[in-house]
Amino acid sequence: MSNTNSLFGGSEMMGVCYAPYHQAASVKKSAYTKADVDADLKTTAKYFSFIRTYTVQGCQQYLPELCKKHSLGVALGAWIFPGDSTSTNAEIDTALTQASAHPDMVKAIVIGNEVDLASNGYTFKEVKAAFDYAVTELAKPKYSNISAVPLTICMTGSGPMSTTWSPLLNDMQSYAFLTIYPWYGQKGNHENPAIGTPMTPGDISGNMQYSYDHGMSQAIAAGLEVVIAEIGWPSAGTSDASTTWKDEVTNFKTTCKWINGTNTYKKAFITMWFEMFDEPWKTAEGPWGPHWGIYGATTPAVPAQPGKPAKPSIPPVIKTDAAGTTFTKCS
Repeated sequence: MSNTNSLFGGSEMMGVCYAPYHQAASVKKSAYTKADVDADLKTTAKYFSFIRTYTVQGCQQYLPELCKKHSLGVALGAWIFPGDSTSTNAEIDTALTQASAHPDMVKAIVIGNEVDLASNGYTFKEVKAAFDYAVTELAKPKYSNISAVPLTICMTGSGPMSTTWSPLLNDMQSYAFLTIYPWYGQKGNHENPAIGTPMTPGDISGNMQYSYDHGMSQAIAAGLEVVIAEIGWPSAGTSDASTTWKDEVTNFKTTCKWINGTNTYKKAFITMWFEMFDEPWKTAEGPWGPHWGIYGATTPAVPAQPGKPAKPSIPPVIKTDAAGTTFTKCS
């Protein structure tokens, strides 16, 4: 099947989610540099032609510039700060400015991430206000060179089913970014004594049908093209839920087939694999949180000790296992 990517161009449908925070959890985000992002994107471009990001804070303000350097299209994220419209609007201003400086690389601007997730603490009013601010600013003459760049919002896969959050579908421009996680769905059923189904990284058809029926189809009915904004499988964290590198690779290959049109709907979906690099700080969601990357985390430097020389930090490397399971590009 030959696919056409309406957002990023070309036929590749699988991109990747990117954040630079793969050093030790103790490293402050403010310590990350433009050079760190540059090195990361050089690695990312070996496997993907487009990425999704979450913020333009700190070193990530350079993302559009560096995406141009490495020929990576970007769905540029702008973070919503709960209860702080001043910071949110400043974030949107930075995103628009960066997009305008590199209009050939920024293909969409995504306001917020999983805005309907209760634990994120957003209200409908503040999300709507953030999006409306972005729309108003983008219409100004100084941004005329990116006036055709679609603005959208990221929800969870079930967001379009919510009576509270579904009205945002009417505001999104052309695309609905929805996060979908078969691993979490399978884990819940596997751990439920009344269900107890096995984990199947090589079969996500049932999970994807559920997601299509309970969110994706509602967004499509609203006239939007669904972008799977996150989908992935962790490689460590719990021995009872198939979290090995082999499981992650198996699921990546399975997901690749599904999103390229080998599915019930005979339809391809633009998709962002979660994620490029492990992030050691992401422990709040559980022990699997730091282990969603294709590449592992940076190995921290070790200071010199009596009788032992210092060891420099080691940049992330692609994961592997004793069986030598290899990761291959989605095509």
